[in-house]
Amino acid sequence: MNSIVSTAGGRIDLHLHVLPGLDDGARDDDAALEMLRGLQDAGFSRVVATPHADDARYTYGPERIEAARAALEARAREAGLTIDVGRGAEYAYGARFHDELAARRLMTIDGSRYVLLELPETFMPAAMPNVLFEVGAAGYYPIVAHPERCQPFHDDLDRLLALTTGRALIQVSFRSLAGTFGRTIKKTAWALLEGGHADLVATDCHSPRELPKIVRPVLAELESRLPPRRLQQLLSATPNRLIAAA
Repeated sequence: MNSIVSTAGGRIDLHLHVLPGLDDGARDDDAALEMLRGLQDAGFSRVVATPHADDARYTYGPERIEAARAALEARAREAGLTIDVGRGAEYAYGARFHDELAARRLMTIDGSRYVLLELPETFMPAAMPNVLFEVGAAGYYPIVAHPERCQPFHDDLDRLLALTTGRALIQVSFRSLAGTFGRTIKKTAWALLEGGHADLVATDCHSPRELPKIVRPVLAELESRLPPRRLQQLLSATPNRLIAAA
């Protein structure tokens, strides 16, 4: 895996699906390069590819992810791009996550101790507080991916904060902020950001089509609705601190 390079204040995206042909993200090399080019033009100096990791469909391991990452970054350099590509995974909550947690072999964000976990969208397992505690006890620190999409939190942000405070970081998705999943999820996402509850914001970009429809409009809205220092913290300072600790 490539070594971590200081981003010198550039934006960092810790959650997107840019590795071609691996999951439901970039369909081929051209699409992946277009995504990287668009994100570089939008001020991102580093992205961390986080392909889905679940129990059934997306069962590849770190070797395959790393091979895809290295090949994509090499193609990016050949195309004249300077954006760095790191490696991670987006775990679905399920048997695989529990098995790899028990074996202490979770795929983390850029070799750090931070692991990206997607919660169920329609319910919240009663054991989740204990699970997050177990993640920490195993030496990891969980990042909850787009919790605004989890139905139990739509009208009860206090429930989310009770779950995550001291146990996990909250990462809000550009796709939610753009309204891709409907008004309720969009409202919840913005409430997390503007209420100061979110620790990170990430594009969760799956396709170059999302650059003009989601990424650029959401960046513009973030710049208009959040203080510059807060936006810099969400998109640069905090993600840089996380990966620099690897």
